[in-house]
Amino acid sequence: MDVVQIYKPAQKAFQRRIAECGNSGGKTATMPLIISIIGRSGSGKTTLIEKLIRHFSVRGHKIATIKHMRHEFDIDRPGKDTWRYREAGAHAVIITNDRDFALMSRNDSALESEALAEKYFSEYDLVIIEGEKEGSAPKIEVIGDSHEPPLFRSGTLDVAAVVTDSPLSAGVPVFVRNDAEGVASFIETLLGLPK
Repeated sequence: MDVVQIYKPAQKAFQRRIAECGNSGGKTATMPLIISIIGRSGSGKTTLIEKLIRHFSVRGHKIATIKHMRHEFDIDRPGKDTWRYREAGAHAVIITNDRDFALMSRNDSALESEALAEKYFSEYDLVIIEGEKEGSAPKIEVIGDSHEPPLFRSGTLDVAAVVTDSPLSAGVPVFVRNDAEGVASFIETLLGLPK
């Protein structure tokens, strides 16, 4: 059975993304392939993402990640030059050493992680978003030891697979937490990413 036929909600989200880019699943200049890894705090999302990045990088894929957060944050430090530029009214600041750089910018209105991926990571093979439950990208939920119900049973849509060490009937593929290779293979098949 084709893995894409296993779960209808995620398949619909993926088909929407294909239609948006006018493509049959490959990366385009404006619409990178995106997967979102979701789960409650402490579930193991970051560990899984690290393993996925290693898997895809070893195969020569260019990977980008976005960490989605619900609360305010600032990576700049008061008193530093870049902070002072922003305080003076600059809408965006880049700090660089000619090889590495960081962009600090504030949007006038909310901008979803998927829109940021399309804007800044169009040249990447895969964008992995951590924590974006509301977007339309296919999602993989990591379930840890939380006593709260899984997100896919709490109204989160487009969950394509679940990663957990607990026995679970999910209606989508279920992987154990130490099977990052299996999850990666699933993502490759789901998104049409070359293996």
